[in-house]
Amino acid sequence: MNFKLTIIASSVVLAISPSLQAQEEVSIFDEVVVSGTRSEQSIKNVPASVSKVTSEEIEQNLATDVKQALKYEPGVTVNGRGRFGMEDFTIRGMSGSRVKVMVDGVEQPSSYNPGADVMRKNSNTFEVDTLTAIEVNKGPSSSLYGSDALGGTVLLRTKNPEDLLEAGDDTHVGVKTGYASANDEYKATVEVANRTGDLESLLIYTYRDGNETEAHGDGADIEGPERGTADPFNIASHNVLGKIFYQINDEHRVGFTGEYYTRSADGRILSREGYDGGGGFMPGFVYTNVRADDKDERVRLGIEHEWLAGNVAFDSLEWKLNWSHSESEHNSYDHTGRYQNRNRARAGTDESVQFDVLLQKEIQLAASRHELTYGVAASDNSFELEYTDHFLDTGTSKPGTAEVPKSDSEKRAIFAQDQMFFMNDKLVVTAGLRYDDYKATPEASSGLEEHNSDSLTSRLGAVYHWSNNFSTYAQYSEGFRAPTIHELYYDKDNAAHGYKIVSNPNLKPEESKSYEVGLRASNGVGALELSAFFNDYTNFIQSKTTEEGGLDVTTNKNLDEAEIYGAEFKGSLWLDEVVGAPMGSYARLSMAYLDGEDKKSGDTLNTIAPFTTVVGLGYDAPSEMWGSELSVTMVAAKSANDWEAPEDGSDPNVEAPSYTVVDLTAYYRPANDLTLRAGLFNAFDEKYWQYQDLEGVTASTQGVDRRTQPGRNWGVTLDYSF
Repeated sequence: MNFKLTIIASSVVLAISPSLQAQEEVSIFDEVVVSGTRSEQSIKNVPASVSKVTSEEIEQNLATDVKQALKYEPGVTVNGRGRFGMEDFTIRGMSGSRVKVMVDGVEQPSSYNPGADVMRKNSNTFEVDTLTAIEVNKGPSSSLYGSDALGGTVLLRTKNPEDLLEAGDDTHVGVKTGYASANDEYKATVEVANRTGDLESLLIYTYRDGNETEAHGDGADIEGPERGTADPFNIASHNVLGKIFYQINDEHRVGFTGEYYTRSADGRILSREGYDGGGGFMPGFVYTNVRADDKDERVRLGIEHEWLAGNVAFDSLEWKLNWSHSESEHNSYDHTGRYQNRNRARAGTDESVQFDVLLQKEIQLAASRHELTYGVAASDNSFELEYTDHFLDTGTSKPGTAEVPKSDSEKRAIFAQDQMFFMNDKLVVTAGLRYDDYKATPEASSGLEEHNSDSLTSRLGAVYHWSNNFSTYAQYSEGFRAPTIHELYYDKDNAAHGYKIVSNPNLKPEESKSYEVGLRASNGVGALELSAFFNDYTNFIQSKTTEEGGLDVTTNKNLDEAEIYGAEFKGSLWLDEVVGAPMGSYARLSMAYLDGEDKKSGDTLNTIAPFTTVVGLGYDAPSEMWGSELSVTMVAAKSANDWEAPEDGSDPNVEAPSYTVVDLTAYYRPANDLTLRAGLFNAFDEKYWQYQDLEGVTASTQGVDRRTQPGRNWGVTLDYSF
């Protein structure tokens, strides 16, 4: 059937991902992804919503971090701001450790946030200039990726030499530099790649130097909790990525990867000056001379081997062994009447060894074709906190109270998937099954118990291609999340302050079941995708506080059940084909609707994003020498009734107001190897808050203006390669 888009549909047809280039007649659904099936596969054959943001799109939007790279992606938000930077991802209402994050298949530790203002261990160590793509698998995907993929998976894929090199022996050298006014950041990137015979190599170095991202310009530039502007915090980062691949022969290829990222930050925390930690009732707790000096690091080393065997058991076998280490060190300085001058030094470390084996086999039968993917995965992880309080006037120190003891965890898994092609590939059925076993062991001196849990997750989906231009799909998938070390072993007896936190090693994994249906259509004038989903979550882990013997006793329990449902649309349209606009003119549209509730209380979940629409109009000259794009992001309000009601009857959350933000980007390419890009963001200087930055904010909260997004700002980049 010849699927045609009418002009009425065209107002709704315009797709979201930040950019469509002057076009070849290739559908965006022919784009290859790996996150949907763990093998290279066209999006059109994946029975689920999978989004891909390429390195070209990241560059076109002048993105300086992952948050900006995904800002136009429907159903996806990136959380975190200020001193500690990016914290986690939210996908269709699921966030934190309920979303799995991987770099080149290597699991990344979830952020650690015990609630104190001096300790965070965030996921802020990703350099976008090293990425060839960001893939987002929306919805539960534990049958592919195991624990933490309860609500979805984010796969960050770094560049390989072949992404930069032409066929045959070749050398690539690229230099990028840029400036972003939102955080006064300068950056420089150098990338070098080479292929000589059977040896390929790559080296990318990026340096960034800037400040904490600004809030809107009309906030009060004062010292104290009512401060309405960003703190004067300096932030610099270095990232080095190196890869070497050697083609031993036609069957064997080996590779080595090393990456090092470091982020340093220091400055005054003016928003804490004069803060009264005693609430006016305890003298000696007014903070002055507040400043901080932080350092975050991430290191990984990996070896991989691919064998094109072509035997009865498998066509290819790939194994990878990776070691990774991440550490956050925070030095928080202040002066109080009680402690005088002090440094609360806080450090957190994650270290892991991960081993993966992936086998693939294609089987051709009389009436069907099968692409089998199966394998095993194993990882050992260690988490440790180290806290020390230094009293600078006396030169003494004492151990700080760490919330969680040093703990080790082990994950073991076996999985299999069959992607079945019937009816001359018109019908594609995907079935998967995975078994995961998880064990957590706290340090013996803690006196806490070992935790064991396991899970069997499945997936069944199908795509039917009614024609070359129109497909429908449906999928059922399951997810689970093993309890985190924090949830299992947070244990603190603070009777002097009237409370006690009790560990619970007997927590059960959280579980999810997801149902999704959708359609995809494309032809010479545009493309669209529409999906609807319903996700059911059980055994949600929640802290519960009761009064026992005059103390508030808090422990984690499997208490909650939740449901989340919604619909997403994205589409693109070639305006030259539809309305006779100049060749290279296009439009994009995305819309995301989400709703959900705690099934016991009936409250809307705090992580439910308000209705969001992104519209784009762009032009790419047929000569590919210049182009521009106008993007308009419209977000509805999240009213006070759309937040969970506080259990203790305290003040409700404030409303997150609606907003409309206009961005304009352009590029000019005077030579094939030289590209200049510029962007004007929030062009009309809209004052707005992202809803996640207002969670927990009530009418009495101080410094709300400090949570706003930047006002009018601009950026520029220059890219030269040869």
